[in-house]
Amino acid sequence: MDNYIKARTSQPFKGNRIGDILRKEIPQEIQKFDFIGDEYFIKGSNGQGNWAEIPWVAIMDKNITQTTMEGVYIVYLFSSDMKRLYLTLNQGYTKLKDKYGKLVAIKKMLSLALKIRSKMEAKGWNTDNNLSIGNEFYEKGTIFYKKYENDDLPDDETLKNDLHDLINIYKNVSVLSGEDKEQIYENEEDYIPDNDTSYNVKDELDYIKSYIKNQGFSYNDKLIENFYLSLKSKPFLILAGISGTGKSKLARLFAEAIGCNTKNGRFMLVPVRPDWSDSTELLGYKDMHNKFHPGVLTNFIKRAINDINRPYFFVLDEMNLARVEHYFSDILSIIESRKKDGDRIVTDHLLNKELLDEDSFHEYGNLYIPENLYFIGTVNMDETTFPFSKKVLDRANVIEFSDVNLDYFVGDIEEITEKVLNNSFLKSEFLTLNDCLDYREIIDDVILVLKKINDVLREGNLHFGYRVRDEISFYMIYNELNGLMDFDEAMDLEILQKILPRIHGSSISMKKILVELFKICSGNYEAKYEYEDMDVSDKMLKDMDNCVYPRSAEKIIYMVRRYEEDGFTSYWL
Repeated sequence: MDNYIKARTSQPFKGNRIGDILRKEIPQEIQKFDFIGDEYFIKGSNGQGNWAEIPWVAIMDKNITQTTMEGVYIVYLFSSDMKRLYLTLNQGYTKLKDKYGKLVAIKKMLSLALKIRSKMEAKGWNTDNNLSIGNEFYEKGTIFYKKYENDDLPDDETLKNDLHDLINIYKNVSVLSGEDKEQIYENEEDYIPDNDTSYNVKDELDYIKSYIKNQGFSYNDKLIENFYLSLKSKPFLILAGISGTGKSKLARLFAEAIGCNTKNGRFMLVPVRPDWSDSTELLGYKDMHNKFHPGVLTNFIKRAINDINRPYFFVLDEMNLARVEHYFSDILSIIESRKKDGDRIVTDHLLNKELLDEDSFHEYGNLYIPENLYFIGTVNMDETTFPFSKKVLDRANVIEFSDVNLDYFVGDIEEITEKVLNNSFLKSEFLTLNDCLDYREIIDDVILVLKKINDVLREGNLHFGYRVRDEISFYMIYNELNGLMDFDEAMDLEILQKILPRIHGSSISMKKILVELFKICSGNYEAKYEYEDMDVSDKMLKDMDNCVYPRSAEKIIYMVRRYEEDGFTSYWL
């Protein structure tokens, strides 16, 4: 206590002696006490990568909790000024706060504390919340406590006896078992979070990155920001690339990090089969007895509509094993019918009346694609799969996984659990450019670039329309509002994901278009390239320095080289 503030403010975190005392030596000494059995998990912390303002040492009954993020446990809490040490029976607040918000979490902790105090006699222990620790949640979560002053610490035997006494209290807290335990989380799955929460998007994305890393996966820089912006701009995203690069895993981990998983029914992964020739598997069908059988997506949508304030993820794995237009075109068209209905975003009805029988019409007739449903398709582009039409590509961002780093990195494993974010984190705020006229300056900058690109594409009848313009504008506005990337970096990703995937062909005009696009991406409009030369890609590669849009420029070089080698080019590997 005498040395912690000096260590925190002026000494390195890694390898510090104070950290060893808190994380190793104190827990080891406590574990030796004869009243501490194997059922207890003891953990100390002075922070995760950086100094914590309030260090702690916790003793947790493994049958109750093994994390300080939830449940009831014993914990020594050092005040932020290091003048006081509190031995407390306390409550984890992180999961409560993430799920219900600050005010509801505090209310639940205070309520549980009152229940436990009413059931227990704890002579000699304080039962108020008048602690001075420096953290409101620690103070409000306290059930019983004793305070020790730094300048008047009791002897070791007194400290040990106090801990023994609190262990006995901990054992007898009947509220932790049976029906009473459930009351702290009562109606948890029925709880609908406030959908007006304002998030610090950068902080939430950093958390998502940490969660994914903690699960043992590593993705390229800015991929999570790109993933978020793509879904925010349009609730349909395609993850493409070679097999085994973590496309499906990224979708699952991102969803889990914000509270959507298969256990709570808010994440569903459906493998696409090659024999899908219509939307029957997804939407349903009417049998020979005129009875409607709902598809997997229909039931998933029904759940999402009844839980409108929380996000739902529907993943089509190996999406292009069948022709996407055959089984998904109806859904794509319905997504395009999105419109505002007050504060909600709604679409046309999902199912035609002719598809439904009388009973099912009452249950499914009013279904639509809700604002909290996000579609993700994973695709491998090889000889066994089907290419995408412009109808599909115009309606999605395509994030490609092609760079593979086979090095294996093992880092420190931190205690990170998923949050529960409400749908405002991902919900689209703009459906048309008229919705975002306050950001006209950003839109003008975007359109200036897109007009140059469209002038080049028009020569091969590859130019895009208003939908692509609008969705790129939305992406760029969301990026600017949240300060995730600079303008050129974000624009580079959108050229790569929304424009280049549409280019393919074997005519010399394809090569000419790509070379002209390279000039835009490199920023060198004066560069001279002879389209007929078979080494244009090598010359372009030498001009990669100081590119305005380096990712797109690199992809264009690949596409030109493919044309030179095969007489045909495509975005896809």
